[in-house]
Amino acid sequence: RPVMPSLPRPGTFARQNSEMREKLCPLEPDPEERRAISADRKAATAYIRKPLSPHVPHPLSMSPTPHAPDVIETDHTLISDPQQSHPPAQTRQGPNDDEEDIELAPFPTMAHIDAQLDQEELSEALDDLQIQAELEAKWILNLSMHFRDNSDREKFFITYADEPNKWRRVTISCDYRDEPADSLEADLKGLHYQRDKSARIYESIRDSLESIQFYPTVTNLKLQTSDGRLHVHVTEDVNEKIQYPQVSLLRHLECPRIKESDIEFDSHLSGFVYKIRTGNRVLIKKEIPGPEAVEEFLYEVNALSNLRGASNVVHFEGLVVDDDEQLIKGLLIGFCEQGALVDVLYDYKDSEWLPWSRREQWAKQIVKGLSDIHEAGFVQGDFTLSNIVIDREDTARIIDINRRGCPVGWEPPELAELIRSGQRISIYIGVKSDLYQLGMVLWALAEQQDEPERQEPPLKLSNPSEIPAYYRQLVGSCLSTDPRKRQSAKELFAMFP
Repeated sequence: RPVMPSLPRPGTFARQNSEMREKLCPLEPDPEERRAISADRKAATAYIRKPLSPHVPHPLSMSPTPHAPDVIETDHTLISDPQQSHPPAQTRQGPNDDEEDIELAPFPTMAHIDAQLDQEELSEALDDLQIQAELEAKWILNLSMHFRDNSDREKFFITYADEPNKWRRVTISCDYRDEPADSLEADLKGLHYQRDKSARIYESIRDSLESIQFYPTVTNLKLQTSDGRLHVHVTEDVNEKIQYPQVSLLRHLECPRIKESDIEFDSHLSGFVYKIRTGNRVLIKKEIPGPEAVEEFLYEVNALSNLRGASNVVHFEGLVVDDDEQLIKGLLIGFCEQGALVDVLYDYKDSEWLPWSRREQWAKQIVKGLSDIHEAGFVQGDFTLSNIVIDREDTARIIDINRRGCPVGWEPPELAELIRSGQRISIYIGVKSDLYQLGMVLWALAEQQDEPERQEPPLKLSNPSEIPAYYRQLVGSCLSTDPRKRQSAKELFAMFP
């Protein structure tokens, strides 16, 4: 379909008002989509998980079938010059009085037609691979949201990395109400997965991106089909402009500060979290997700800085600043090669790579990490299996210390009524809610379950013969319905042999 990008123009007050954050609700990927994303991420960052002891063999390969970037890297000549595989076109001379001088093209044989079809299919396949590679490296879906009024609209939050060290924040507004037949909106409405929708959007506007004048802050692209044309209305998304903290606000931390232009994108992990390279180091970059998250971000930076000596908390590596070194744009933490505990449990449930001894060791490290966080005066706030990672040395480390709140299914019983009545629970997040979530983590390790939040409470250990009595006591203490009976993480750590 023809695409018509507009020149940048101010957004209307009505649109700004309708797309305010409080009127939007995040769309979380369902388990099936999350698993697919996880598999793609592991294909992009293959590694070998080191076993806890030499008696525990590790898998021969941690990576599924290579996806597009791997294929392109191993056969780059196909991508860079597909025309080389096409035969030269047959030529025919112009009209001539002497028929014998006319060079007739040979009548196409079935083999020739098949060869042409093969070349067309190859070209299409190469185009698909190229687009897939760009979706991994250039067009990153950070977040998608729908509207709380249940209107048939969506908003996508995108990082557009047109160069590896030049990232733009983009939002995409789509309205599916009264969508024309055979339109992009109709296509999107028929898709189930959010990343498929993002890919479809990118395919539609990919060739027009160079002609769009992006704002230095956040650019909103409203996509609208009319008269058979896809119109791209370009405005500044004032609802998503972030007031980045001044560098002077955290000067007391005395930590490395890395300019944005010195950071090169490697791969997307989740949300606004990326694997990056700076110099010869591989690190994780966490950005401020939105204008409402600045205080959470500062809380996490101060917590990680205070916990630099904690062996079971992710390493704080520094701050990301703008090129003028005036504004803080993100933070850097260590890269843990084995990934999130939720994926480890899913991938190797009931296998020889997850013996009780290994899971017990992780449990001890996790309790120690949470104890260090609490003893330093902080709370984790979102203590799930996704926020525990395993490094190259098989050590469990806690990430994401920001008091964001409880995901659905992870809330302690004392908060259930508050949630049902629609109250904001972030101010109730504290040590006791952390401890309840710790109980869910410990239960998941014992049961080798990657989704404890989908189990009907109260959680019970199904195979007590394998689980030591002290561990059952740990889980019971944490999952007590009375928060006053939940022992501190420091006391729980002392119970390990």
